Amino acid sequence: MKVLILIILLATTSFGGHKVLEKTLSNGIKVIVKHTEGKGILSGVIFVRGGKLGEELPGTTSLLFTLLLKGTKSYPTSYDISLPFEKYGGYIYSSSGDDFSEIGFSVKVEGFKEAMGVIREILTEPLLRDEDIEREKKNTIVAIKSRRERGMELAMDNLRRITFKGTPYETHPAGTEESVGKILRSDLLKRFKDLIKGSNIVVSIAGDMDPSEVISSVSRALGEIQKGRAVRKFRGRRIKKSRVVRVKRPGTQATILCAFNAPQRRTRDYFAFKVLTSILGDGMTSKLFRILREEKGYAYATYSFYPTRLISPRLFAYVGTSPQKKEKALEDLLRVIKKPPISGDDLATAKSKIIGDFLLDHQTRMRQAWYMGFYEVMGFGWRMDLRYTKRIREVTLKDVKRAIKKYIDHHHCVVVEP
Repeated sequence: MKVLILIILLATTSFGGHKVLEKTLSNGIKVIVKHTEGKGILSGVIFVRGGKLGEELPGTTSLLFTLLLKGTKSYPTSYDISLPFEKYGGYIYSSSGDDFSEIGFSVKVEGFKEAMGVIREILTEPLLRDEDIEREKKNTIVAIKSRRERGMELAMDNLRRITFKGTPYETHPAGTEESVGKILRSDLLKRFKDLIKGSNIVVSIAGDMDPSEVISSVSRALGEIQKGRAVRKFRGRRIKKSRVVRVKRPGTQATILCAFNAPQRRTRDYFAFKVLTSILGDGMTSKLFRILREEKGYAYATYSFYPTRLISPRLFAYVGTSPQKKEKALEDLLRVIKKPPISGDDLATAKSKIIGDFLLDHQTRMRQAWYMGFYEVMGFGWRMDLRYTKRIREVTLKDVKRAIKKYIDHHHCVVVEP
């Protein structure tokens, strides 16, 4: 294989005492390598821009990334693909979400060259056999049906259809029963060719190996991938009018899930909302827990979350309660989200919690690699992994209150009830 010439960008950065090397290959693939010292372990994630975003038939990308690990020319079964990783105590996985898809792996350093050979074939010579396609389509449809049996997932699927109507996020990344049933091998091949292009890919690796050697191995393995990028523009959608939808489901519990407008990524308000989300619904010190569960006695469980998205950002709030208490629980949930009683102590606790969770989640090489790649593929740049805790510390009480006033106006809610 002809070794790809490394061009465009070379950067060495001190990262928490570790060296990070960044290079962009001539076909556009971005490679980020963090050197660590330890027990000879190396972990990496290959991020591909595109999940729900950009697909024509819902569920195509998710099905594709499942099938990529089912067989290649030289590794014809999932066993053959997994063996080069597992024999060194490692593993390989794939997944696909709203904005990006990924293939991740961990392996001992001595197995890295062989591991990259497997990944080269996954990204250049997947088999996508008809029998594998039909089997995984059936498995996916079963999984989609099973979501209706779980209150939270049923609520989210219904809420997606309301709050993301007209956007790519309108359905779960797995698609729908109808859309998955229509997927053909030709659809998967088209999506594969659309996504697997140089500038669409970010390779993020952390481990006990010289970064220049890692980059050389990556360039040899992925040098045949063509240049290009799947570039599309998508329109987001704000919540402009409040709405509550009721969904009937047999059971003894009511599930309430609400969505609120939230800031776009790469804005100052993004970090204020991360702190707000922690104040509202992260743990037993949060406002939702203390008010809805401890004071009011409504909740079996309650929390909030603010996923980072390329378009249509939302803050979500959830409460599980009894059918008899659902109306008051919904009323008070909306009140707490829209007018939370926030103090300086609440702010300090939330910021400490976010920073602590962030640092603890960096204990493994896999998560270190994942965060660098995530920030790169989402448009922050991988150095946000260095700066994130600083940006959280800079958030003031004034920032949070201003963000609430600016964004928390209307709501979309789904109530799943017996």
